[in-house]
Amino acid sequence: MGRPSGRSLRIEEMKKMCASGAIVHIGDAARQLRTSEITIRRDLGRHDSGLICLGGYIMFAEGAAEGYSLSRAQDTNAAEKKRLAGLAAKLIEPGDTIFIDCGSTLPHLAAAVPEDAHVTVVTQALNIADQLAARRGVNLILLAGHYHPESGSFSSPAALEMLSEVNITKGFFSAAGVHERAGVTCFHFHEVPIKRRAIAQSHRRFLVCDPSKWGRSRPATFAELSDFEEWIGQPDKG
Repeated sequence: MGRPSGRSLRIEEMKKMCASGAIVHIGDAARQLRTSEITIRRDLGRHDSGLICLGGYIMFAEGAAEGYSLSRAQDTNAAEKKRLAGLAAKLIEPGDTIFIDCGSTLPHLAAAVPEDAHVTVVTQALNIADQLAARRGVNLILLAGHYHPESGSFSSPAALEMLSEVNITKGFFSAAGVHERAGVTCFHFHEVPIKRRAIAQSHRRFLVCDPSKWGRSRPATFAELSDFEEWIGQPDKG
């Protein structure tokens, strides 16, 4: 049996760097491996390593959008997601216009909105709208358009125009990854325009996601952590 090739050794080292869902900037990987970024891109370009490079960041291929399942995500850390949504719900006051983002955490927030809450809820997520459509005391604005079953959400230019006319008092946003360099990220690029517009329209902005998202990066960046007043679920990094 021959000795492992240089490529094989580099792939194994990069897998160690990306352990536990971490992501690594290609420049950092090149320095650690004492090689060039071109060599690393060539290593990963053969699509047989289990790793991919997206936006200059290396991650396991299962972290890409095609590996995401909303139904599977709903069953992951469900108790913690429900707890965090309960904390977020305490911020909602009568008269608020709130944005509730798509994803697997914030349906728990929708469930926590009580009858006769006297709030307006803006969302692009079908599972949020389904819960609130018949809720007494909730005025629902659904940002409709093309439906994306992989995220359970809609997107369209008309939705962005509608969102531009809404003054949101509190926005509650989900994320699939929060990374020091890559920022606040999600799996799907179609989510980005509505998330960014909702952030711009929100007077107060809250990120709601569990601590396991820290240190992870997904393909699409939609915000910086500093864009949010608070991360509900932020881990103790000290």
